[in-house]
Amino acid sequence: MVKRTEPAAVAVEAAPGPRLDDWNLLRSFIAVHETGTLTEAARRLGTTQPSVGRHLRELEALLAETLFVRKPGRLEPTERGQALFEAALGMRHAVRDAERLFTGSAEQVAGTVRVAVSEAYGYHVVPGMLLPLLHEQPELEIELAVSNRIDNLLRRDADIAVRFLRPQQDGVIARKLGETELGLFAHEDYLARFGEPTSVDHVPGGVLAGFDRERWPLETLVKGPMPSAPLRFRYRSDSVLARQAAVEAGGALGVYLADVAAGRPRLRRVLADRLALRQEVWLCAHDELRRSSRMRFVWDRLGAALEEHLRPQG
Repeated sequence: MVKRTEPAAVAVEAAPGPRLDDWNLLRSFIAVHETGTLTEAARRLGTTQPSVGRHLRELEALLAETLFVRKPGRLEPTERGQALFEAALGMRHAVRDAERLFTGSAEQVAGTVRVAVSEAYGYHVVPGMLLPLLHEQPELEIELAVSNRIDNLLRRDADIAVRFLRPQQDGVIARKLGETELGLFAHEDYLARFGEPTSVDHVPGGVLAGFDRERWPLETLVKGPMPSAPLRFRYRSDSVLARQAAVEAGGALGVYLADVAAGRPRLRRVLADRLALRQEVWLCAHDELRRSSRMRFVWDRLGAALEEHLRPQG
């Protein structure tokens, strides 16, 4: 009787995943992620918009994934697109390190850094600190995200942010730069016309500039006994600059950061002993700061300039 032999089991290997052999696909993808448009990505890379668009389509076809969704004026990464971006950054740093080995050149400051600041700082304080950096480094580009909301550094809404509270997110690098105060200010013309307030309960002229749809009660500034009635905003806007324009036109009293008000002509602080709120100023960044020369450059220079700006005088 012939004994039958069962065929040996054959190991079945899993089908290989997609191979990203073309660095140019990832290079274009990273540029689109950081700039938000095909046009800006092409300009950064020194190529054409159709080429960047073709690279993006090839990468999406290779991965069988949609990497961006189109929003008004901008391409926003999907969840998978964001994950790919975070994974691809290490490859970009490795490529740049290799290029420097071949060229023997020092690390260059090139590319875009997105800086998030409040409305008041974005208009009155930070531009004079950032613009000299562009003249010093011809390949550097800066995007200034001006908003009074807190941008999420981990979602890469910004690379660097100036904040007035200590960040609580893990993975965010933070450096305290100094302190300022919120207080009530009036233009000299307003005070000449109506006189200076002597108490929180009585505001000569009766016009306070404050929030409209947003809510931030002026009472949070009050030191000591609370006013007998809620403080009333008769001139309302959610724009900080619009409220400050009313104050500087001599028609209202309004809240300023003390360091901002110090640079505005003919403003005087009123009720400083009754209305004051200390504000810490923090410089915050995404963890990529440790690996990015352009981010470190902006971080160091902006931080030093703000520390000098916030240093007590006298």
